[in-house]
Amino acid sequence: MVKIISSSPGRVCLFGEDVDYMNLEVITVAINQRIKVIGKTNNSGKIRFSLVDLKEELTFKNEKQPLDKKRDYIRSVFNLFQEYLPEDFGADIEVTSNILIGKGISSSSAFCSALVGFFNEAANLNLPERELAWNAYLAEVINLGEPGGMMDQYASVFGEMLYLECRKPYNLERLRSKLEGIVIGDTLTKKETLQTITRRKGEINQGIRIMKESDNSFDLKSSSFDDVLQAYKEYNDIGLQRLVAIVGIRDVVRSGYHKMKNHELKPEEFAKLIGRHHYFQQNYFENVTQKMQDLIQIAKNSGSLGCKLLGSGNGGSFLAYSPGKEKIVAEAIKNGGGNAYVLKQDKGLEVITHNL
Repeated sequence: MVKIISSSPGRVCLFGEDVDYMNLEVITVAINQRIKVIGKTNNSGKIRFSLVDLKEELTFKNEKQPLDKKRDYIRSVFNLFQEYLPEDFGADIEVTSNILIGKGISSSSAFCSALVGFFNEAANLNLPERELAWNAYLAEVINLGEPGGMMDQYASVFGEMLYLECRKPYNLERLRSKLEGIVIGDTLTKKETLQTITRRKGEINQGIRIMKESDNSFDLKSSSFDDVLQAYKEYNDIGLQRLVAIVGIRDVVRSGYHKMKNHELKPEEFAKLIGRHHYFQQNYFENVTQKMQDLIQIAKNSGSLGCKLLGSGNGGSFLAYSPGKEKIVAEAIKNGGGNAYVLKQDKGLEVITHNL
């Protein structure tokens, strides 16, 4: 019998909201808000979960589980590893977290990543990071039919600052940059991630169809921003409007990556890219609430160099990039009617095992 402690971070998407599920590139940074899955194995043949923060309990047998409930992350991850566990495998598992839920910093993906780390260790599989991240993606998105991409699971497993191409062969690179000045501004308004992403994907694909009707060679990865913007001006279609956002953000990601890779990105330039990213979210995705925009202005007036929406929008939180003025900006956001958290860049999935 062993005690397994699996811990995984939330993440901030620096550049690339909404482009990961369209198979484009993203840049993320892991943060020091984490979820912990702590369990002691036994020979009972039963897996018992205590979700401390939610005050919920869950028990099931060591056998493949039906996935008939939305967001049943525990059973979805367990099913991936069940055949590799001993027949009498059991465990008493406690889950705690200080990751903000529903605020665009990937609490659900961090949970799946931590669960993958736990069951990978319990099954003695020793999977490499890429496979751990892929299994977290399978469990959360593919097996449960959720509409997101793979950015969040890879960000949580790999940690630190990561560049990821969300298409085969899934090239990735750990960037050596160390980000300071992370302030998360919370609007205290709930967002509806799954419904928003599902609708948005449909609108984006509508825009792609329109582009292909006039130019069959249109390619989301390589066609120019100017061509999409011109088409939108001519047809004024909501699908093309969303496509302007996608292609605009795509180009922001690429510009940020090349500057970060070559250590050429100064704070003012970083802030400018953040602002451009937010411009596309606000004006072409139309997913920035007035309250968020008001809090962003407060943050800027207090010394933040640049701000952008986090996650799917229409509520939730935003990044206020505020190197050297983190506490001042956070306090201003709180005084303005929101909440705020000063965070640090952090490591990825960590699993520690103790023999009992």
